[in-house]
Amino acid sequence: MFKKIIGLWFSAKGKNAKDIEKYIKSLVDSWAWEFFVGYNPVYWYEKFWFEVSPNGRFAEHEQVTDFETLKSIVKEVHKHNLEIFINLNAWYYTDETFPLIERMVAEFEEVWVDGIICWNIGILEYLKEIGYKGKINISTILAVYNSEAIRFILENYKINKVILSRELTLKEIEKLTSDFPELKFEVFWEWDFCRYNNWLCFAEHKYWAKDICTIVVNDLVVKKKFRADFKEIVLDEKLSNEEKVWLMDDSYNDDFEQIASLLGKIELWFIDTESLKTKLLKMVLKNKSKVDLYFDALKPLQDKRNTDILIYLRGVKYLLNNNSSILGEDLSELKKLETELNNSFKSYLEYHKKRVSELGWEAKLKANELASFYARGDNLNLYSYLFFDKIKNIDTVKFPTRWRSYSEKIKLIEDTLKAWIVDESLIDRWASIERAHYDLTYLFGDKLWFREMLEKKS
Repeated sequence: MFKKIIGLWFSAKGKNAKDIEKYIKSLVDSWAWEFFVGYNPVYWYEKFWFEVSPNGRFAEHEQVTDFETLKSIVKEVHKHNLEIFINLNAWYYTDETFPLIERMVAEFEEVWVDGIICWNIGILEYLKEIGYKGKINISTILAVYNSEAIRFILENYKINKVILSRELTLKEIEKLTSDFPELKFEVFWEWDFCRYNNWLCFAEHKYWAKDICTIVVNDLVVKKKFRADFKEIVLDEKLSNEEKVWLMDDSYNDDFEQIASLLGKIELWFIDTESLKTKLLKMVLKNKSKVDLYFDALKPLQDKRNTDILIYLRGVKYLLNNNSSILGEDLSELKKLETELNNSFKSYLEYHKKRVSELGWEAKLKANELASFYARGDNLNLYSYLFFDKIKNIDTVKFPTRWRSYSEKIKLIEDTLKAWIVDESLIDRWASIERAHYDLTYLFGDKLWFREMLEKKS
C-alpha cells in the first residue's frame, strides 16, 4: 500500500508559530508517513524576499525560514523513523542565486535531510558533480508526461522517485507506472483542473486576489479577459466616458446563465423565437459533455452548481417537449441525456431523504458543515485510492496539510484498501454515488462509463 506524504504548512515564528514536536506528532497521528517542506533562510529572503523563493512558493508560512528550525524539524521527523525532503522548486535559478543554493545543499547534508525534490537540470547536474548522497526526487515541476522523458532522466541521474504532474489522468498514470515497474512514483491526491499547471505556468500564484494572471478561470471556463488595448481606449479623446465604459466592460454570463436567459426570452415570446430555440439547442449540445452535469450531494440544492444543472435539465426538457422538428439526429442523444440527468436528480433527493430520516436535523447541520469543509480540490475519492493501491510502484500519495483533518476519511480509505470491499456506505465519506460519478468522469474522460459499470454489476 502507498504511503501518505504531507507538506508542512509551517510558520516557526510570530502569531502563527507552531510547536514543532506537537505539530509533527499530530501529522504522524493522522497517518503521515513522509514529509516535504520549503526552505527560505535569512541569507536568501533578506536579498530576494519571498516573491522569488527557492521552493517556488511566495508566502513566508509555506517554508522554513531559519537553519535551527530546519534542524529541529528534521530531528523530530527522524524520531518517528520517517523521511523528510526539501523542495527546490523555483521556476529558475540565476548565477546570482545559485551560490545560495549550493550553501543550502551543504546545510541539508549537515542536518541529514533525507533528500531533495527538484526539477532544474542545473541543480541535478550540480548534485551529480558533488556526489550528493541524499535521495533525489524528480519534481512535478519538470512536467514528466511521457515515457521518453522518464527514460532520459534515469539514463542521466540517480533518481529515487518521480513525482507525476497533478493534471495527468488515471489512465496516463497507469501507462507511465507500467512502463517503469522498478521505479517509484508519487501522485497527488488533489487534482488540478488547469492544464497549464506546474512547468507550463509562470504566473506567480499565492497572492490570492493579486495573482499575476490576465485571465481568471472558473470551472474550466474563461471568465474574464482584460483588453490588451485598454490604454489606447482610456487615452482616446474621441471617445466619451460612456463609450469607454462600454468598450472596457468585462461582464460575463456563463453557459448556464445564457441557457436561462434564452428560456426566459422564449417564454416571454420575444421576436424571432425560432432563432432563440436554435441558439438554445446549440448551447445545450455544447455543454452536454461537461463534467459538472451531476448533482453534488455535499452541497445544498440551491448551490450554484446544482441550480445550473436544473437550468440545463429544464432546457433539455423544453427542447424535447416543444422542438422535435429541429432536433433531427440529436433527438436520441437528448433523450439519453434527459434520462441521465433525471437519474442524477433522483439519486440526489433519495440520498438526502435517507440522511434526514436517519439523523433528522443533524443531517442538515452536517451537510452545511461539509459544504464549507470540502474544497474543489478534494476530487479524488475512494475509487481513485483503490486504483492507486493496485499500482504497486506508486510509493506515495501527496497530501497538503491544509487538508490533514480529513484523517477520518483517510482512515476509512485505509480500512477499505485492506478489506478490498466497496459498497455504497463507504463511498467518499458522506457523499453520494453521484459524487463518485462526477469525480471519475473528469479523471477518465468518459461520461457514462461509471453508471453503466454499476448497472452491469447489479
